[in-house]
Amino acid sequence: MDTEAAMALLVAKRRAEAGGRYHHLHLYDGGSWDFDFVVPWTKSACRLDADLMIIGQDWASEDYLRRNDSAKQRADRALTGQDAHLATNQNLKRLLASHFGLCFSQTYATNVLVFIKRGGMSSNVPMKDLRACAVAYTLPQLEIVKPRMALCLGAKTFNSVRSALGLGRLGWQDACIPSAHTRMGLTEIYGVPHTGSWGTKNAGGPQAVEAIWADLARRFHMLAGSAQQSFAADRS
Repeated sequence: MDTEAAMALLVAKRRAEAGGRYHHLHLYDGGSWDFDFVVPWTKSACRLDADLMIIGQDWASEDYLRRNDSAKQRADRALTGQDAHLATNQNLKRLLASHFGLCFSQTYATNVLVFIKRGGMSSNVPMKDLRACAVAYTLPQLEIVKPRMALCLGAKTFNSVRSALGLGRLGWQDACIPSAHTRMGLTEIYGVPHTGSWGTKNAGGPQAVEAIWADLARRFHMLAGSAQQSFAADRS
């Protein structure tokens, strides 16, 4: 099965979900945010052959969507699957460009939670729910895209993916170290601070965040270089 067909099956699986404590994309708000992707965020970063995958915790909450419901906001969100003006998204794009030399559109981006959560954007998502979504949706996306590296935004996101892989929790400082501690096939999976203000603060400030991204970018480019050398050797 090719990558597009495999991803389409995941989208169909998500659309078949019903019940539970979350809002389903295909039912919420008249299906406004039910795009042909597992989550709306992917609409702006949908490279199925991407070398880098970005994994967030969740896309939006009912309260956020209700409070940000102007015609322009809805149109922009429908076009890109995100609110590009948010500092969280802008900071992520800046870090990608300055350290990895990549635009957001050159990556594959997804969220672990494939639903709209109730309440506010800071509402808690239980780890058991994140793990269930990671097993059902995140790991299959990793298998389809097969990136060289995946970056999980925030400790909870990272540990939900590790749990889905059958691995125990890893200390947050260790999660950021480029040592191939978490892998799925050839993909190395790391945690980075959430790109919002609280994630930066909890990581020790902007300089600490920049250092983490710089270290992981060096590892990423080393992996890319090794792959190119292997390809050249195979052709010689």
